[in-house]
Amino acid sequence: MIIIEETDEDKNRVAVPDEDSFEEEELTTEEAKYRSAKELRNSLACVERYEQGVKTLLDAAALFDEISDYEDSTKLAADCRRKAELYEKKGMEKAYQEAVKLQKDAVTKMDYRTVISELERFPQYKDCGERIEECKRQIIRQETKTAWKNRIIAVVIIAVAVVCIYGVFSLLLS
Repeated sequence: MIIIEETDEDKNRVAVPDEDSFEEEELTTEEAKYRSAKELRNSLACVERYEQGVKTLLDAAALFDEISDYEDSTKLAADCRRKAELYEKKGMEKAYQEAVKLQKDAVTKMDYRTVISELERFPQYKDCGERIEECKRQIIRQETKTAWKNRIIAVVIIAVAVVCIYGVFSLLLS
């Protein structure tokens, strides 16, 4: 007769039920939409841009509207719309302040283009239109400066080439 002793590892092992033993909960259409809408509403922590957060809240409100007779859906829809409005105001101000900081720190054309793309998200907000135009003027100024620098370099290269050619012919002719 063989006796198998239980080890400490065996004693600490937890029995895992088969996946087939879990029964899926059957949900009504209303309950499924209700849960989806609540998940959408609660997913704002994952959102980076305020526009997406507003869209998420409005999508949740629309789902709640589809099941307005179910539990507190009407109240939650109104709450989502109110939160979306507040989220948009706060998000737009925060994005505006970040764009203003980017503009103050801008040095290159790419920096100014980044500022423009950020401000174009909400062109009617505060002085965004003027800031966009100022960034465009800075880009043109930098492009003009670069063009003049390239012209001067080309003139210097041509002048050096002419002097070199003149020197070579002077030596050959003398």
